[in-house]
Amino acid sequence: MSRSAEPAEAPSWTCTRCEVTARWMPGSIGGGRPAEWREDGDELYCLACRRAVAAEEGLEAAPEEKTNEGRAKVRAAALVEFEIRRDPDRSNSVIARACRTSIPAVVRARQRIGIPAS
Repeated sequence: MSRSAEPAEAPSWTCTRCEVTARWMPGSIGGGRPAEWREDGDELYCLACRRAVAAEEGLEAAPEEKTNEGRAKVRAAALVEFEIRRDPDRSNSVIARACRTSIPAVVRARQRIGIPAS
């Protein structure tokens, strides 16, 4: 009696922060780790967590905000700056859509951090 070979375990990646796991479906043409995931030392972060960390770091770096509205503005600005730095060649409209903000807000952020649109 012959035994069929067990299929190899598909590689998977787990975000250190949120613990979401990504893997390619069996039989699919996988290309390795998801494109927008990044390693930081021994840690691995999905794009959603990278965005959340950028917003949190923006709050930590800003002067202490007392109002929820002020904190929301600081987080939004930090997120836009993260998206610009992540891929400066993307258009302002694509970045605005990703951040759920306006194109003028992206333009102002580009001016603030000195990364012009290409």
